Amino acid sequence: MTVHDSHDNIEQRRDTLVRDIQESGVALSPAVAEAIRAVPRHLFVPGVFPEIVYRDVEIVTRRDKFGVPVARSTRPSIMGLMLTAADVQPGHNVLEIGTGTGYNTALLAELVKPGGHVTTIELDPEIADAADSHLERAGTTDVALMVADGAAGHAAGGPYDRIVSTACVWDIPAAWVEQLKTDGLLITPLGFGTIQIGAALRRLPGGALESVSLFTPAFLPLRGQAAGPQRNTTVPGSALHISFVETQALDEMRIHTLLSSDHEIAQLPLEVDRHNLGQFSYYLLFRQPPGYALITYRVEEGMVAFGLTHFGWGIISPASACLVPFGDNPVVHTFGGADAYLTLAELAREWSASGQPGLAEYRLNITPVAQPAFAPPDAAAMTRVFNRPAHTFTLWRVPSA
Repeated sequence: MTVHDSHDNIEQRRDTLVRDIQESGVALSPAVAEAIRAVPRHLFVPGVFPEIVYRDVEIVTRRDKFGVPVARSTRPSIMGLMLTAADVQPGHNVLEIGTGTGYNTALLAELVKPGGHVTTIELDPEIADAADSHLERAGTTDVALMVADGAAGHAAGGPYDRIVSTACVWDIPAAWVEQLKTDGLLITPLGFGTIQIGAALRRLPGGALESVSLFTPAFLPLRGQAAGPQRNTTVPGSALHISFVETQALDEMRIHTLLSSDHEIAQLPLEVDRHNLGQFSYYLLFRQPPGYALITYRVEEGMVAFGLTHFGWGIISPASACLVPFGDNPVVHTFGGADAYLTLAELAREWSASGQPGLAEYRLNITPVAQPAFAPPDAAAMTRVFNRPAHTFTLWRVPSA
């Protein structure tokens, strides 16, 4: 197989990609399915074999000096899920934050035909230049590409029917809300530490936002002024990097001491496996115990740190840690005692007894800090409020009937 492929083969691969996405359980709208069939993804990731390009996989296009991805073409199923939630219509005026390779831009350009327009903003000039070349080669029209900090939006091109951010944000930039039409949709991944919740948010009169749908995304964080606080630390003398979820970073030496203490391996609670771990993590956002830190971790490639490799997640209590590697048959690494593990097991049983709720049962309301925070209805089973500089996020759950 060469990097080049015949036109007929490329069309067949695009059809197969759509089918594979749908068979995986992702419900694409007919318009989004047709856009994926129409846009040649291989033109946006040059040099990659078509047999890879037309699989439902992410393709990293740039890494930093530590090998961490800073630019990539997201999995088409995630893009399709997000664009289906956006419900982009012909004639719409759309603002995209984060051009990346330009592939998602081209999909949006297909969706707004005829009569619509897409403005896309990219912070990195080199990435923008490459995306501009990709879009031109693909014959994409009705797109304006700008090099700027996406947090400011582009007021001159507004107001917008849809604003689509392909980067995860910690708070909603005020400019996005101001440039979005009332009843328009903002589609963005929202960061709660390293946990992401994708949201399609409707703009209400007065500038508040309410969720229309929530979904599981996987996007790189927004860079620039709206990047949000960095809660990352490297454990001294090791290849272990830890990110904290909705809590201040713990002292590095304290973590080193904790992870250097008694280390045992146990089984993950039966209620949690690799298939439902993501939904369980959202539940942990509600039920994170006081004094506990919910974390994700990364061990540098090819290295071992405190018996850990690759990636994982876990919780750290004042006296112990419970870390769980990602994988098909995850086990639990406990350090310093059993209280963190016992807490995790109890939360897993509680989550299971509640019917293992997922994002379908959650709602999100976002209000400017100058306005009263949203008050969930009495039927809400759980509520958690997240305070941001410009907005108050109210996440709540309505149990399924």
